[in-house]
Amino acid sequence: MNDKIETSLRRAAEQLPQPDFQAMADIPVQPLEVHDYVTRQEFLPPRRRFPLAAAALVLCALVLCAGLWTYFQFFQVYSVVDLRVNPAFAIELDRRDQVKSVNALSDDTEPILEGRSYQGWDLETTVEALLDDLWAGGYLDDGAQVDVAVNSKSTDHGRDLREEVEEIISEKLEELSGGGVLPPSDGDDTPVSTAPTPTTPTSTTPVSDAPGTATAAPSAPAETPSAPQTSPDGVLSWAEVQDIVTARLPGVSFEEIQLDEDDGRMIYEVKFRDTAGAEYEADLDAYTGEILKWEKD
Repeated sequence: MNDKIETSLRRAAEQLPQPDFQAMADIPVQPLEVHDYVTRQEFLPPRRRFPLAAAALVLCALVLCAGLWTYFQFFQVYSVVDLRVNPAFAIELDRRDQVKSVNALSDDTEPILEGRSYQGWDLETTVEALLDDLWAGGYLDDGAQVDVAVNSKSTDHGRDLREEVEEIISEKLEELSGGGVLPPSDGDDTPVSTAPTPTTPTSTTPVSDAPGTATAAPSAPAETPSAPQTSPDGVLSWAEVQDIVTARLPGVSFEEIQLDEDDGRMIYEVKFRDTAGAEYEADLDAYTGEILKWEKD
């Protein structure tokens, strides 16, 4: 009995129509209108990797451009001004004509530049300070000429820079030859350049550390004198000493000035600082203003 039933069922199954597989695959699938927590699918937006990489590249390019602009503006040498009198100087400038350095072009120039830095100075102040040193050293006597050569990355800028430097030199030489120079003492052929209008002295009062041999320096005048004046006994005044020092190193601030005697010679002992804060000590002849010692601590 069971065999008959099983045979009948098999025969019935074989007689059923066999569906075509492709026809079943082509039947469109209708999306469900309502999903439960099993069938629900949440599609996340794709990660935007390429836009972020592009933004990073743009940022790097901007930083590189800013760095290059800063380098060309503040760090690269844009112009070089040569002053040749024998000694000779090479003044390196950036794009804004601010001094980067002053280099010696001859052996006799190195003692003049020793212990001094002109970095960050403007061109006019630097040229005038160098001319003061040349005048004080006697290099501009007998109508000596200052030759100017300018090398710049811009032809027009180099031409304008040369005209500016020549005008500065012309005015400074006229000022030096017209006055403001202390005459050399007997046996000393080196003229000492002083500023035509002395600066107002600070409140520091010169004192002597050797009461038995030293004399107090003349007190600083309350108002700026129109020209340096010498004390009645022939000793240079405090203002004249200040002018001699600032003619060699402009912008210094004085800390102490003492009038002392060394082996029978009256000298001024001066302590001061430059614009960078470096300490200096100098000894000057109290009568002639000759610089006997110049040291940077």
